[in-house]
Amino acid sequence: MSVSFQSGQTTVTLPGPVPGSTVRQVKRQVAGRTASGQLYTYDKGVRTFRVVLAFESLSDAEKDSLITFFHESANGVMNSFAYTDSAGASFTARFASAEIALRKVAQNVWDVSFELELNAMAG
Repeated sequence: MSVSFQSGQTTVTLPGPVPGSTVRQVKRQVAGRTASGQLYTYDKGVRTFRVVLAFESLSDAEKDSLITFFHESANGVMNSFAYTDSAGASFTARFASAEIALRKVAQNVWDVSFELELNAMAG
């Protein structure tokens, strides 16, 4: 099964990621300390999920289309987009960090991993 990333008229489709992705639930809170050292917090009341996606054996073309989407459509972590997972569930997503890990394993073969922030998780 494949996954897809869509923003406007741009869609990138990749083969399904490596099974067993790590999912973390994140409660959005801001915490800091005053000049006197007192802790303060602000609860945004929002929960999101972070999922690490790892892809093995992507071609140069698949890797390049993902990188172009990352830089031009998503603009790193700035813009949200539609993500459809290998089970067909759709989410509003964004890249969770401004980096994508790339590892060239052979001529025209890449392993790629990155983390997405999702608005919710299915089931």
